[in-house]
Amino acid sequence: MLITKNTEGFTLIEVMITMLVLTLGLTAMAVMQMQAMKGNKTAFSRTSANSIALTFLEELKRLPFDDTNLDTAGTPLSTIDSDLDIGITLDSAGNTLSPAPNPALADHQYIPANFPSFSNMFQVNGNNIVDSTGNEFQLFWNVNKTPVSFGGNSYTPFCTLRLFMYWNTPMGNNSLSITTIKFNNTGA
Repeated sequence: MLITKNTEGFTLIEVMITMLVLTLGLTAMAVMQMQAMKGNKTAFSRTSANSIALTFLEELKRLPFDDTNLDTAGTPLSTIDSDLDIGITLDSAGNTLSPAPNPALADHQYIPANFPSFSNMFQVNGNNIVDSTGNEFQLFWNVNKTPVSFGGNSYTPFCTLRLFMYWNTPMGNNSLSITTIKFNNTGA
């Protein structure tokens, strides 16, 4: 009797190796998908931060030049630049924000009662602005007014506004800083 060897089909080891390669590939794709989702959430929060910051800067530019929200009671802007990353604070969810917002270095912190026009625009949690996904943004700003003299009279033609925002995302801590100039609209 003649015994023939069947050479068709797969051996068990070939099937096991194929399953291992397929599993590794699918796992890598799942990790990439999770990173992409985190990146999308981070990008959305940065878009929200930019939108809130620009809206807030427009509100500050709309205020009269002598408004209390535009006084220069805090630390000068040059000092803030070098001291942004000191201290540690937590948002209302207990997440660490770093570089930590430091109200002692800023002229002002966002307080909802000082900006009633924002009550219909943004949700708030304490002094934090909350976007539609639940991210909380802490907002601070500094004002730098430099007077100039004309014939013995002192006049401040403009001020520099620098806005700082801090928030957390799945990709880590984030911050945003925008600087603009507000011209003196009081004529004095």
